[in-house]
Amino acid sequence: MTSRLSRREFIKLTIALGTSAATLEASPAALASAPPCRLTPEQEVGPYWIDGDLVRTDVREGKPGVPLTLDIVLTDARTCAPLVGAAVDIWQCDAMGAYSGYTKMALSPPPDFDPKAPGRPPADWRAGPPPAPRPTDRETFLRGIQHTDRAGVVTFQTIVPGNYPGRTNHVHFKVRTASASHVSHVGQVFFPELLMVSLMQLDPYREHAIQRTTQGEDAVFVNQSGAAMIASASPFAFESRVNGFRARVNAVVDPDAQPQAVEPFPGPPPG
Repeated sequence: MTSRLSRREFIKLTIALGTSAATLEASPAALASAPPCRLTPEQEVGPYWIDGDLVRTDVREGKPGVPLTLDIVLTDARTCAPLVGAAVDIWQCDAMGAYSGYTKMALSPPPDFDPKAPGRPPADWRAGPPPAPRPTDRETFLRGIQHTDRAGVVTFQTIVPGNYPGRTNHVHFKVRTASASHVSHVGQVFFPELLMVSLMQLDPYREHAIQRTTQGEDAVFVNQSGAAMIASASPFAFESRVNGFRARVNAVVDPDAQPQAVEPFPGPPPG
């Protein structure tokens, strides 16, 4: 299932995004080596990463949504040259805000739950964020791994991510080097806000009856340099209708680094 925009909507979005197909078709090597060559800030890994070995370009597995071709361009911070041969994991939620591996999570309290009921917390209770969720199934949609080419680029065929309470639309990624065993960087990809506002009004996204969290309301985006990781985006058009989008984001990574893990902001589970 795909979502399409009318010609008028297509023109409006193209102007608003301020990008063009020519911009995205610029040399990946030129983009990867463009100064300044400063390390990209780390972002939290989140609770839904699963260590897998799904080396593939197309991660959709038939999931409905606006098609998205996602390019992640990596630069070696030591040389300002493309980072070649790094393993890049991506994982994201579907249009309804669910992650594979966690589709059977209890997303709401039981019908008889009363938050005002009297009682005392258990003896071992401690204040703080909720415990990390545990995988509930063996689903693998919207997860995959690719290795950067000579231009430092990986490309995935996916869908525009939906959103869930507390988080705006985003795609997680992790960079591993040294035979894919050493984690050099953890980041998240975001998208132009106007584009997301428009796309979330299309099927199947609008069927997810929750209040969308904007970028300004997302603690991860606000406090973990999310603005630096907004991908450039340009629509694919066929017969005056948008069939999907291409997005590109750049990250400067030190493959020898031992980046300090970013503490997660507590928030509700996807649903």
